[in-house]
Amino acid sequence: MEIIKNRYGADRTIEKIGHDKIKVSGESLFTRSSANNNGELNMFDFEGGPSFNIGGTIQYQNMNWKIKSIKSVDTNHQNFVQCVLEVQMDY
Repeated sequence: MEIIKNRYGADRTIEKIGHDKIKVSGESLFTRSSANNNGELNMFDFEGGPSFNIGGTIQYQNMNWKIKSIKSVDTNHQNFVQCVLEVQMDY
């Protein structure tokens, strides 16, 4: 697990939860997202960052991972947000 800071200094935890999945979590008063015509997320943005999009990358354990899909996770906790990124190593 790694911890990064958003632009306001709030923690975001990044954790690999499978060979091709990375979970990003943190407190956020709001999020922004967009979806394609099939309702699949193609962008997810935490308050103060980070922002993720399909085809973009995330750095984890000193490696770049290309984002293939994004899923928002319902945490049932107010102002605590999670998303799961399906990724592949970006060579």
